[in-house]
Amino acid sequence: GFFFTGSFMEYYCLMVRTGEEEEFKKKAQKAFCEQACTAELYYFQRTLKTNQGKPYEKPLFPGYLFFQTESLTPQIIQTLKKIDGFIRILLDNINPIEILGTQLEELRLFIGNGEHWGISKVEFMPEKKIRVISGPLMGLEGKIYKVNKKRGRVTIITTLNPDGKKIDLAFECVQVIEK
Repeated sequence: GFFFTGSFMEYYCLMVRTGEEEEFKKKAQKAFCEQACTAELYYFQRTLKTNQGKPYEKPLFPGYLFFQTESLTPQIIQTLKKIDGFIRILLDNINPIEILGTQLEELRLFIGNGEHWGISKVEFMPEKKIRVISGPLMGLEGKIYKVNKKRGRVTIITTLNPDGKKIDLAFECVQVIEK
C-alpha cells in the first residue's frame, strides 16, 4: 500500500519517567507492533561536551517523548497506560492536546534532524550573527537566545519544550575562507 506521512498524522507529547525514555520507547514500539498500530515515538537526544571537551549525550526533553499516530484512539491510550514508565499524554489522558501550528512545524524540523543531535558547525559573522553550516541548528537560527563561545554552546528557545525551559546545544566554530 501507499503510506502517507504529514498532514494525515496526529502528534502528541507523552510524559514518562525521567531516565526511562529509551526503555519506554522500546516497550511502546513492541506493543504497537503486536497490535498493528501505526505509531511512531521520538526521543530526542543531543550531544554536549564536558569542560574537557569530551562529548556525551543528554536528552533534549528529559521525561518526554513525542508521539505520532494516524488517530489517537482509546485503544492506543489504553496501550500506552499499560506500559511501565508511562505518566500521561499532555495535557492529560482525558484531554490530550494535539501538537499543531508553529509547534508542529518545529516538531517536523526536529524529526527531520533525527533523534540524535550532534554538534552543529557554525560561523560567526559580523554584527554577532551566526551562520549555521551543518547540524541540528540548521533551521533553528531564529530561535537562538544566547551564545556561549567559551563553552561552545548555543541556547535556543523552542515552543515544544513542555517545561518551557530553554535548551543548550553544542556547536563548533568553523572558519570559512571566502574565495
